[in-house]
Amino acid sequence: MNKAANIYWDNATTETMSERRPVAVTRNRRARAAAPSRRIAPWWLSCLIVTSIFVMLVVSINFRAFKEMSEEVNQNTRLSGQIQNLQDENLALQEEIHALKTDPRVIEREAKRIGIGLRQEKVPVPAN
Repeated sequence: MNKAANIYWDNATTETMSERRPVAVTRNRRARAAAPSRRIAPWWLSCLIVTSIFVMLVVSINFRAFKEMSEEVNQNTRLSGQIQNLQDENLALQEEIHALKTDPRVIEREAKRIGIGLRQEKVPVPAN
């Protein structure tokens, strides 16, 4: 071996994997015993947190969409009622216009209401 390889790879100081493993395991056990505050959370806890956040996000989006839809349904119902009222009023006015054009009793009644006498009646003229 060359000098560079000897610096990083020295057969005299390296140990086999079977010899090193118990040392690493005992070091990990010692490290865990020495630092109990540094715990690794179980994998299912991370999944539970991510799933909870996802569910809350979906619920909030759906609640907002449901709220907007219910407001639009209420507005649609209110506007439909207004349209129906205006159509009824329009129909009544059209009937009244037709009656004013064709029915002599309605014409007479309206003429009396506004103070216009008909041709057949004699209108008293004040004398000077």
